[in-house]
Amino acid sequence: MSKILDQLADQHEERIINTLYRLEEDIIKQVTQATGGTLDIDTRLAIQLQPQLRSTIENVFLEEADLIINEQYNKIAKEVLDTFGKMPIPDRFKNLTNVDLATINALKTQSFQGFEDIAERFLKVINDEVYQSIIAGRPFEDMVSNIRSHINGVYQSSNVAEINELVDFINENKFDPRKKAQIEEAIRKLHTQYAADRSGNNLRRYAGQIAHDSVMQFHGQFTIKKAKDSGLNHFRYTGTLVRDSRQFCRKMLNKTLTEKEIRDKWNSEGWAGKSPGDPFIVRGGYRCRHTWIPTNPEWNI
Repeated sequence: MSKILDQLADQHEERIINTLYRLEEDIIKQVTQATGGTLDIDTRLAIQLQPQLRSTIENVFLEEADLIINEQYNKIAKEVLDTFGKMPIPDRFKNLTNVDLATINALKTQSFQGFEDIAERFLKVINDEVYQSIIAGRPFEDMVSNIRSHINGVYQSSNVAEINELVDFINENKFDPRKKAQIEEAIRKLHTQYAADRSGNNLRRYAGQIAHDSVMQFHGQFTIKKAKDSGLNHFRYTGTLVRDSRQFCRKMLNKTLTEKEIRDKWNSEGWAGKSPGDPFIVRGGYRCRHTWIPTNPEWNI
C-alpha cells in the first residue's frame, strides 16, 4: 500500500507541475498580446487585463487541479477499500457506503479549496507585478522574467540553454531514486549559479507541496473514518525511511499503537518539521510519506 500511495502522490504532484509550465506560457502570451510587448502604456490596461488573467488561472490551473483531485482520490479510496477487504472484518465494512461517498466528496472539496487559495494569492502577485511594472516603467523583459519567477521560481523557462537542460533533467528524473544525488546537484547548481534571485516563494513551490500532501492526507482521513466504522483501534505506522525522514517517523516506523497512545505521543513530543493538525492526517509533517494502517494485534496476518 505504501508504494502505491507514494506513486499516486508523485503522479499528483507531477501533473500539477506540468500544468504550471503551461500556465506560465499562457500568461506570458496573454500579457504580451495585451501590451504589445511594451510597458509604455496606460495603467488602465493593467486593470483591464486582470479578469483575463483570472480566467487563465481558472481554466488552466484550477480546472486541471479539480480533474486530478477527482481521479486520484477515487484511486486512493479504492486502495483503502482493498486494504480493508483483506482484513478479517464483517463484509459490511469492506464496501463503499453512501456516508463514505459523502465523506469523499467533502474531502475533495476541502482539497480543492487549498488550490483555490494559493491561486488567488498568486493571481494578486501577478496582477501587482504587471501594474507596478507599468508604473515604474520597467523593461518589458524584466516584467516577463518576474512573472515566470512568481509561477515556477527556480524552474522557470529561460533563454539560457544550460538552465533549461538542468530543469528538464530534474523534471524527467525527480522520481527516480537512483538519480537522487544527481538531481540534488542539479538543484544546487540552479540555486547557486543561476537563481539566487529566483528561488523564493512561487506558485510551484506551494502547489507542489499541496499536491503531494493532499493525497497523503486524504488517505489518512478516509482510513481513520473507515477504521472507526469498523471498530478498529490499533494502527501500524508504515512507509520507508529516507535520508531526511523526521525523528517521529524513525521512532514510530512499523510500531503498532492504539489511537490514544498515538495521540498522547503526538501531543507530548516535538520535532523539527512537525505540522499542526491531527496525527493521522499530517503524520510526520509536510511531505511525509508515512501513514497509519488500522490493524488488530490478535490477527495473525
